[in-house]
Amino acid sequence: MKDSEKQTLELLKNELQKSTQSAKIPLKLQKESIVAMLNEEKKEKDFSDKTGTQNKSISVIRRMTVAAAMLVLVVGCTLFMRANSVRVIKADTFNEGNSSVSPVKSVNSYEEIENAVRSIFNKETASQAANQGSENENTTRSQTQSGVIDRLREEYNKYLGDSSRNTTEVYVNAQNTVPEAYVASSNAVAAIDNRHADIVKTDGDYIYIVTTGRNAETGKTVEQVKIIKAVPADEMKTVSTVDLSDRENGAQVSECLEIHVKDNILVALMSRYSYAANGSAAGDSTVALFYDISDPNSPVKLREHVQEGSYVSSSLHGSGLCISTAKTINSDSSGSELIPAFSVNGSEVRLSTDEIIYTVNDPTATYLFITVTDISDFGAKVGRFAILGGGTDISYSADSIAVTRGFVSVDADESGARESKTEIYRFSINNSTVSFVGSYTVQGALCGGISFDGSNGYLRAATSVKGATNIYVLNEKMEFVSGLKGIFPGETVKNIKFIGSKGYIVSGKSSEKTMIIDFSDYSKPKVAGTIETNGFTGEFYEVSDSMLLTVSGYKNNDSGNNSVRLTLFDVSNPDSPKAVSSCEYNDGEYLLPLEGDGRCVIFSADGKLFGFPVVKIHRNEDGPELQTSAYVLYKITENGIEKAGEYNHFDNEPYVGDAAVRGACIGGTLYTVSGEKVVAFSIGDSSVISSVEL
Repeated sequence: MKDSEKQTLELLKNELQKSTQSAKIPLKLQKESIVAMLNEEKKEKDFSDKTGTQNKSISVIRRMTVAAAMLVLVVGCTLFMRANSVRVIKADTFNEGNSSVSPVKSVNSYEEIENAVRSIFNKETASQAANQGSENENTTRSQTQSGVIDRLREEYNKYLGDSSRNTTEVYVNAQNTVPEAYVASSNAVAAIDNRHADIVKTDGDYIYIVTTGRNAETGKTVEQVKIIKAVPADEMKTVSTVDLSDRENGAQVSECLEIHVKDNILVALMSRYSYAANGSAAGDSTVALFYDISDPNSPVKLREHVQEGSYVSSSLHGSGLCISTAKTINSDSSGSELIPAFSVNGSEVRLSTDEIIYTVNDPTATYLFITVTDISDFGAKVGRFAILGGGTDISYSADSIAVTRGFVSVDADESGARESKTEIYRFSINNSTVSFVGSYTVQGALCGGISFDGSNGYLRAATSVKGATNIYVLNEKMEFVSGLKGIFPGETVKNIKFIGSKGYIVSGKSSEKTMIIDFSDYSKPKVAGTIETNGFTGEFYEVSDSMLLTVSGYKNNDSGNNSVRLTLFDVSNPDSPKAVSSCEYNDGEYLLPLEGDGRCVIFSADGKLFGFPVVKIHRNEDGPELQTSAYVLYKITENGIEKAGEYNHFDNEPYVGDAAVRGACIGGTLYTVSGEKVVAFSIGDSSVISSVEL
């Protein structure tokens, strides 16, 4: 292997190690382990069967959602490392305007896809053979691979011939209309975020919980959604159960990852795996099941959307549901298998050429496949597009989708270092029509993701470049608007979040600080003031345009226990932010589920409430270690932050099953949710109003 190639591989391996370290991908979440886990009959109840935490450990709630997303990252990085060279796209300077070379290309014919796939596999095969130092093996593999790809055109003509394809889609069935939307209870004080899916959702009257149970007729274990009537709290009860799948089907495994609830529609997002005769996983797909819940006592299935690829993420803005999956092409794939497809109620649709683009910077044999469904009009065409070459970070807004993909240049500087770059693609959404807007290439590896400003559609991104940070602002046409170059040199950036007209960059090693970027004038963004948090800032919450709530974790020097500090800042003047109030939670030794999944946090800017679950550890020298589950709630007032109460999910008794890792506030009631039960508390005096076993 050439020295330049070794340096490239080493750099990419380091980047992969950084990513996997931050994402904390354990061995059990790697592809082979996941397949084995899904194929193995479970011997006892574990965390993945119900919501919550079990056996003294805090686990990430997203389950297979995290696994699917991390697999995309791992597979993508692995393919990068297998590449022999990377094409260089010159990034703009901060004064030159638009990029002269597009990093992506619209597909004009299926032949282009055929050629692109051939190029990908030939390059991977040649790189593998070169790394093994076997010229003969390289030739044999290339010829074999070409033989497979050369048959594609004939199969394309058979399956996707332009003269025979019917591109008109009509989805008609008895339940093609959407029930009239109703208004959620006015008692709901907690802001209900319908954009993001979760395993527990509420509409202000009912609570919807993803769990597992036994089918009443067959007795088999199935994926379920329990619908709980939550209002009034003293009459709380389970009104219905939606059976989603049969988990004991030997040929197929389905698992509910998360749900959306909006306007009398429940959407359950399922991961589905089929198995070949030899036990290997095949035909990974993502399933969206739509139910009419206008009568929660009797949900009615409306629609089944099956999308090729492993689930990556989803978002619901207005009535537009975006579902993203990663479809990997195998070396022996042929014909229609190379083109992403979805089906609605059994009617299959494969993408046309104008719905596919591919990356020109050494793409991988993976599609990022995104569909958009209008849940208010199931008769409308499903919007869709795919990127051959995949993507990593995805950001959604009401009318746009942005996707990023990182790569490393093959050219090295005098010291042998290679430059990281990031491609950003933007797509517009108009009802169910998805259009490619344009792309832009920035210097550096993306850090902290990308974010839309909802007020003007500008896209903001932060990248790490040679130990410093660059900030980019792009308009709706993906044109460079402004930026900041080389700021915070030598700082270790750990977290970045864009909120409204400000950006918050967390940096430091022990005594953390948060630096503010002021975007009030997008033509001239500037570095503003600094917030001292004295601990790692895990998250930011915008209480108002001028007030910011930060959550910081640190080690208490007196007790040695972990502590959480909540601080309310006045950021009306970004140049001089001021701490208004703070309070701490350090009640003994405990674990915080919010460290694994921030969706377990309750935050309501309107209701001025903030809360999170905790698991307290009680060590006993003469007996086993015990744990209790509780939810801690705080009120945000004009005078600052004050503790509202601590609510014990199991009546102060040590628990054996699942800890409460979700909560919801409706009116003056707090509902805590675990895989075992739902408990309703009076926020005022912490008393238990009622509970329901799941």
